[in-house]
Amino acid sequence: MEPSRRFTGKNVVVTGASSGIGRAVALAFVEEGAWVLGTGRDEARLDETKRMASRPEMIETTVADLRVPEECRRVVTEAIEATGRLHVLANCAGIALEGTALGVTEENWSHTFALNLNAPLWSSQVAARHMIEQGGGSIVNITSVDAFIVESPQAQYNASKAALQMLTRSMAHELAHLGVRVNAVAPGQTVTPMVQPDLDLPGFTETYLRKIPMRRYALADEQAKVVLFLASDEASYVTGETIVVDGGETLGSWYDPNDEPPVPA
Repeated sequence: MEPSRRFTGKNVVVTGASSGIGRAVALAFVEEGAWVLGTGRDEARLDETKRMASRPEMIETTVADLRVPEECRRVVTEAIEATGRLHVLANCAGIALEGTALGVTEENWSHTFALNLNAPLWSSQVAARHMIEQGGGSIVNITSVDAFIVESPQAQYNASKAALQMLTRSMAHELAHLGVRVNAVAPGQTVTPMVQPDLDLPGFTETYLRKIPMRRYALADEQAKVVLFLASDEASYVTGETIVVDGGETLGSWYDPNDEPPVPA
């Protein structure tokens, strides 16, 4: 079955395109007709993303350390200069460093917020100003279910994603009348290289799946499909929203553990 090609003629920047959800998002945009500029810190993995694309000629990559504000601005500017028109910015780059509120170091706190919160802001500033001049556009941020619920010991990660959630809403409110939509996807536990070490721990999956009513983890492709929906014209009247993609994890828990459905072996 042929893909819908909803993004034919559209130009997109995807941060964090070297692996995980960011890679899946970049590949999905290419599959649906877009030209994509993907960023990451690992050139070899970016090259792998390009090779995986259904049309490798439609994706360019650039190595960037988005903890540096000027790098954020450079990436978006490069895409605009290369194409003349940027339609979508997908802020997918992020990092999850463990640390309790009492134990987190200044370095880890700064590192986490620089990538998870500051980078989307600096990239979005450049993209939004251009989109306003060109008549509109869409920005999609990747937050997390940890913007709503607490997972410990991840105080800095939880805080950074909650802040990005409010930044999404604030920018959406300010930019709506200017034609720029800003939304977010909040993934639950998703099979990616970043979390694979946790998933491989003895007993981890059996314990974690008890929190997920669907009794399985998400795939990166499932997150990407929601990103594309929010970026598309199908969501033309949607802004300031966060779609939680977590298999029901944040809905609640069973009052009586005896009523819980079984966890797959």
